[in-house]
Amino acid sequence: MAWDLGNKEERKTLMKQLGSEYREKCLRHKSPKDCHYLAHFLETVNQDVAKAATLFRKTCDDHKYGDSCQKFASLVRRGIEGIDPNVSVDYDRKGCDYGQAKSCFHAAMAIVSDAERGQVSSKKIELNDPLEAVNLLDRGCHLGCDNSCYLAGGLYLVGVPGILERNVSVTSRYDLKACQLGNQLACANLRGALPVESPAHDNPISNGFVIRRLQLKIRNEQRRREYSNSF
Repeated sequence: MAWDLGNKEERKTLMKQLGSEYREKCLRHKSPKDCHYLAHFLETVNQDVAKAATLFRKTCDDHKYGDSCQKFASLVRRGIEGIDPNVSVDYDRKGCDYGQAKSCFHAAMAIVSDAERGQVSSKKIELNDPLEAVNLLDRGCHLGCDNSCYLAGGLYLVGVPGILERNVSVTSRYDLKACQLGNQLACANLRGALPVESPAHDNPISNGFVIRRLQLKIRNEQRRREYSNSF
């Protein structure tokens, strides 16, 4: 049957049918992909963000479905009553572990982001490892996130004394990968131009400033651990 999406009644019938199909495949067949689609349906069609968030979270936890982890983290960053904003970092970490490239990037950015408009404060985030941000960016890059490649390259360009050795050849490899993925700032790096923007879409700041904050976060975490181990 060919649907006439311009017809309000037919569109309403189609949406109802899709919702029923997603519920069937999710609840009866336990399909992670269809549970993710059902959660997306609840959010966008039914406008029920609370139920959508619950299902995204369950699909992430029960099925290790990276897209659902990333989507739940995104909703938490926007603000969900009763859920600590820091939970978004935990779920972006999970999403990254389960192969979601955007989750890797968002988790790395959360480590150095300021608390504004409900975003996570870097002061509240405990690093799993002093180089966690680097590792997250590296994994995000390998999973195909151009911004992760770009920032990872920036870190290796300047290094972190005593922790991360400066390595221009590694920077070039990251920039090449980022450029191949469509990042024009990385392409400019390869041509010898100086980047003037960062990939932080919602809050553009200089790439150098982002890298500096990553450096400080890594260095401070290393010092904290050294201090703790001295007792």
